Amino acid sequence: MKKLLLIALLFAACQPKEVEQQEQPITPEEEQIAKDLIQGVFDDIWAGADSTKLLDYHTDDFILLEHGEVWTNDTIYQYVRRQNARENKVIRTNRMDFLWVEKYGQSIQMGYHNYADFTRGDSIIFKGQWLESALAVPTENGWRLKMMHSTRVPRRN
Repeated sequence: MKKLLLIALLFAACQPKEVEQQEQPITPEEEQIAKDLIQGVFDDIWAGADSTKLLDYHTDDFILLEHGEVWTNDTIYQYVRRQNARENKVIRTNRMDFLWVEKYGQSIQMGYHNYADFTRGDSIIFKGQWLESALAVPTENGWRLKMMHSTRVPRRN
């Protein structure tokens, strides 16, 4: 009987402990910070083509899962460089429709629709829509995006 009890105790002690990441209350300030991170990264980097601001929004190890591809800060930097080298630039205007913003442990997770109008001169040449999610984490420099996931939503005619 003692052996059985000892085996049961050893078995229980060797089991991995689950880290609870229960939803935490999110303050209105934290929710606004998270929304501002998303709007800012699209306005400054994707629309503004300013790669110098990458670390204002991203962690050093940021990844973007972009419609089947893995992008890093370097991938985005190279993309922005190519955009800046183009003549006859297109203007991008972004609008977000947040589905949720929730805090789990020390991270904020959010899901949203991203809408963008691409214009040249006075004409809209393309309207895009994406379904996206993001993870923001606190850093010594404030909240930053650690991960984003983006899936294009097909155009409906």
